[in-house]
Amino acid sequence: MNAIFTRRSIRKFTDEPVTGQELEQLLRAGMAAACAKNSQNRLFFVERGPNSLPELLQVHPHAFALKTAQAAIVVAADRKKAAEVDPHIDWWVQDCSASIQNILVEAADLGLGALWIGIWSDPQRVQAVQRDLALPEHIAPLGVVALGHPEKEKEPNDRYEAEKVFFGKYEARG
Repeated sequence: MNAIFTRRSIRKFTDEPVTGQELEQLLRAGMAAACAKNSQNRLFFVERGPNSLPELLQVHPHAFALKTAQAAIVVAADRKKAAEVDPHIDWWVQDCSASIQNILVEAADLGLGALWIGIWSDPQRVQAVQRDLALPEHIAPLGVVALGHPEKEKEPNDRYEAEKVFFGKYEARG
């Protein structure tokens, strides 16, 4: 639970690099996430150093964390492979989201800062990442995790709200 509560969105990073060992741990965490029908349609693209993904930086107003991030992991899906498993439902969105959440929690456990930068389903953002990484059209980037050592620490945050919990059916409250 400590890693879950200490996971915070970090938007500024120090110059200290993210090590290869840390990146491998983060990727292992991402790949350990649940995946619908075990399709394993997810792909992970690692960028190192500040100012990675320059096309994305031009079109995404909230991607500025990439300017100081020492690494970035783009989590994407092979939509052809995903369609082979179930052509009617885009399960890949949940698959990639689960991977990103695992990466965020593992980053906190490693003492790293991280930020989930949403890409899908904004066409401008998707195309920018596809250009940055030379991705074919069937490889869909869901999000980017900007990574580094946080410039400042944030306090853990417990967001539990009992009034949002229902045991059984919905019941209107106050």
